[in-house]
Amino acid sequence: MQLTICPHLGLEDDPTLIRTAATRSHRCYAQESVLAPDIEHQVAFCFSETFRSCPYFADTGASAPVAPPAAWRPPESDKDERPAWLGYLWLGLSAVIVAAFVVVMIIVGLDFLRPPTVTTPIVLATATPIDAAPIDAAPTDAPTPGRIAVALLLPTPTPAPGSQTLTLTPRTGDAGWWASGDTRANHLGDSFLYAGRLGDQHFLSMIRFDLARVARGAVIEQATLRLTGLDDRRFEPADPGLWLVQLIAEADAQDLTDADYVAAYSRPAAITLAPLTAADLAARKTNEFALDATMRAWLAQQLLDGATSLTVRLQPAGDATTSLFAWDSGQGAESEGAAPELHLVVGPPPPTPPPLPTKPFIVATLTPPPANVMTAVAMAATATAVAATTGTYTPIPYQVYTPTPFPENLETVQAVALLRGLPPVLVDTPTPANAATATAIAEYATAVALTTGTFTPVPSDYVTPIVIAPTPPAENVATAAARVLAVTATAEAAARLLLPTPTPTPWPYNAVMGVVVYATAAPENMETAIAMNEQAALIARTTGTPTPLPWNAIVITRVPPPAAPTPTPIPLFISEAEFTATPTPTDIGTPPTAVPAEVIGKILFKSDRSGSEATYMLDPATGAVTLITQPWVYALARQQLAQGPGEEQAIVKADNRGVLQIHAYAPAYNAVRQLTTLKGASYDPAWSPGGEWIAFVSTDSGGDEIYRVSPDGAVSQRLTFNTWEWDKHPSWSPDGTRIVFYSNRDSGRRQLWVMNSDGSGQVNLSNNEYNDWDPVWVR
Repeated sequence: MQLTICPHLGLEDDPTLIRTAATRSHRCYAQESVLAPDIEHQVAFCFSETFRSCPYFADTGASAPVAPPAAWRPPESDKDERPAWLGYLWLGLSAVIVAAFVVVMIIVGLDFLRPPTVTTPIVLATATPIDAAPIDAAPTDAPTPGRIAVALLLPTPTPAPGSQTLTLTPRTGDAGWWASGDTRANHLGDSFLYAGRLGDQHFLSMIRFDLARVARGAVIEQATLRLTGLDDRRFEPADPGLWLVQLIAEADAQDLTDADYVAAYSRPAAITLAPLTAADLAARKTNEFALDATMRAWLAQQLLDGATSLTVRLQPAGDATTSLFAWDSGQGAESEGAAPELHLVVGPPPPTPPPLPTKPFIVATLTPPPANVMTAVAMAATATAVAATTGTYTPIPYQVYTPTPFPENLETVQAVALLRGLPPVLVDTPTPANAATATAIAEYATAVALTTGTFTPVPSDYVTPIVIAPTPPAENVATAAARVLAVTATAEAAARLLLPTPTPTPWPYNAVMGVVVYATAAPENMETAIAMNEQAALIARTTGTPTPLPWNAIVITRVPPPAAPTPTPIPLFISEAEFTATPTPTDIGTPPTAVPAEVIGKILFKSDRSGSEATYMLDPATGAVTLITQPWVYALARQQLAQGPGEEQAIVKADNRGVLQIHAYAPAYNAVRQLTTLKGASYDPAWSPGGEWIAFVSTDSGGDEIYRVSPDGAVSQRLTFNTWEWDKHPSWSPDGTRIVFYSNRDSGRRQLWVMNSDGSGQVNLSNNEYNDWDPVWVR
């Protein structure tokens, strides 16, 4: 595919290099001052045959060299052809510069000796959003000079010595949106961050940034929040409403995964940034907020108070908003990778981390509920009398703890015994099970005696604790309800017979409540036992040995549930005319090892056309779509993707720079050889049936594009060219002449596309309102 590129286009750090797709790192060197054209301008002119019609184009001939920026210098020639008088001129100028420098340093030194003048700093109270996105220009057939969108280069602050610059983005599942009246509690992990109104539904989004990398006590010198628009299809540019960006403290934004819309909306905001209007919002447009000194001080105080995260909420202001806008979360399949960013310039951490604040608490006995109506009336009258005479009761503080009627652990029992002057409570050391265990215990005691001293001798009058068996937890809701009904029936029978309530026998002081532990199920066979043993060994190596069984454990063996009824078998293939709700796959035991003959030559893919993810089969000859009810069919077909001639396979492995690259792996020799050396990550390899090419996806151009590489790595060719769209998951046809893949181009939905092996003839196979992805052409 032939590309036409303007000769004045180059990279910011090297004007002699050009990328094959529009990117923000390109610069225009046609004028005396270097310009930074935005993506839309590059697509319209720089990467088009109409680049000569660009108002900034200087017609210096097709072979005119690129004008370098002022900060760039070409390498000097080894031969010095300067005249002799030029050297004397430079020598004189150098002497003048040195003399001027000395005079300036003397003046500065005298000014430094003067007493400093104390000034009062001005603290800004709000943050002003800065639109860092390119200026949108309406496309016209004949561009007019002065209306071309040129991105402004914002200066990058240089951190002071000892400071560090951090760029924080939300982790997976820490960003999402909520909607009023939604049956689903939240949409964490979605690609869109919706805020606004759509009909009668109100939308808001929340983003959580992890602050664990920010040192407590360090000064936050600069803080900037950046949000990039993703979807404005339901947005009205003339919307009169406002959009709010609010900062919420960690203490007020707990448990986002369990919060619904009402809970997310009612979280109190500590800081509200400057509101956004409809003119500030557009897809792929960045909204930037610089936090002032007051806001940075609040954030630093949050860290001092022990906070490890910051939550940002996006929501409409009131009911004036009439449309819906979405920013990019940086997560999910629809994201363009422009995740929310919190840029921090943090000063050096203090030599000693400040201590965490101690939270006060109060131990109080709560008032028991009244036994009957008369007691309730008497308590209300007493409270009224107290309020009228001495004032209202002191409200219960937030950090209040109620004492338990019995000790919760052995340590509490031992403390109570010490306070009451009773014999100490100690757990007997178990008798060693064998000689090896006895030897190990003796060696451990010797080591302790040599390092920290001998063990405290056991007192002669100690007693052992008594374990009280708690009521086993109910296996299900029905069991719990039956227990409640049984206790209620017993109490009602005693009340009818006027039986006295028996006084419960007090527990002895050395009683400890037992801990219920469910027994580990016995392995069903030798293979399961070996796997469980290996898993325990891996856990011990990575996270440490498992917590030993407590001394007061009460082991409960679970009762196996009754066997489920045998489901009615369903057919392996269901035609499109017979589609219904997605059936539950029938357990067929051990799946086959070869794909069915019916799927050879067909395209298997994933789709949500039935309301949830399922596997379908497309006949490229007729266009017929068939539902596949068993997951093993797609799993077997997918194994063909990376299989090369013989036993060789295409795999994905990081190179010495940590960048994912395509490698060829020979299992017979356990040999791996690298095939790609691109700067972006490469993945999704698919080997052609004849073994001539390996198709794969790479982000080398800035987006996800499809390439092909020869098995020896000598030839690499890019097959697709997009602006912001992406192409993924290539798969070869059985005859090796075509490649099927999926893309979000044109409609924004995931659709199946097909092209020739050289990248030509790209056609949309899906053309529907559903999402189709991950195709596999079975051979």
